[in-house]
Amino acid sequence: MKKLKLIFCILIISGVACKTQKKPRAPKIDVPIAINIQAESSANTNFINLGYYRFQLLNAIDQFQSVNFELVEADENPEVVLNIDIENFMLWPKDERVSRRRVSRNIVAGTDSNGKPVYQTVTAVVDIVQIQQRTNARFKTSLSFKADPPVKFQKTFFANYNYVNTYVDNIQGDMRAVDPSISMSRGMLIDLTEDDYILILSKQEMIRRLGDEIRKFYDSKTKVQK
Repeated sequence: MKKLKLIFCILIISGVACKTQKKPRAPKIDVPIAINIQAESSANTNFINLGYYRFQLLNAIDQFQSVNFELVEADENPEVVLNIDIENFMLWPKDERVSRRRVSRNIVAGTDSNGKPVYQTVTAVVDIVQIQQRTNARFKTSLSFKADPPVKFQKTFFANYNYVNTYVDNIQGDMRAVDPSISMSRGMLIDLTEDDYILILSKQEMIRRLGDEIRKFYDSKTKVQK
C-alpha cells in the first residue's frame, strides 16, 4: 500500500513538472527590410550622414521585435519597406550666455576643544556658462508590409528639441566655495553634431510609433498562424 502511495505521488509530481515546463521559444525569423531616406538639401541637412542614420534607425526599430531585420536594398525583394523624407531640418544658432557670480560656502575647518566642528566661510568668483541650441524637423514616413492584402502605414511627425548645457568656468578664489554638484560639471560637453540632433528628433515619437506598427503587424501574423 505504501509503495502504491509513493508511486502515485511521483506520478502527480511528474505531471505538475511537465505542465510547468516552459515551451522553448521559436527562433526569430529573418525579415529583409529596405530603409529609403531622402533629405531636402539645406545648410544643415547636407551634413547628415544618411548611411549612419539608416543603420541607427534599423538598430532602434529592431528593439523588442519578434523578428530579426536584415537591411537590404529596395531591389532585393524586401518584405518591409520604410520610406522617410526629412524636411525642414533646422539647427538654430547657439545661444551662449555667461554670468559672473560670487559664491560662498561654510565648510568644516576643524574642531574646538569640545570636539564640536568649527566652520569657515570660503568664497570664489565663477563664470556660469549656459549654452542653448534649438532644432526641429519634419519626418514624412511610409511603412509598407508585403502581405495579402498589402498593409501600409503613413504618418508625418513634427519634432522639436532644445539642447541646454550649463557649466562652471574660470573659478577665481577658493575652489571649495563652489558646490560639488556644480564644480563637477566644469568644462563644456562635446558638441552635438547634425547626426546626433536628427537621431534625437527621430526618437521623440517617430521611432517608437514605427516600432509599434511593426510589432502589431507581426504579432497579428503570429496569431493567425497559430
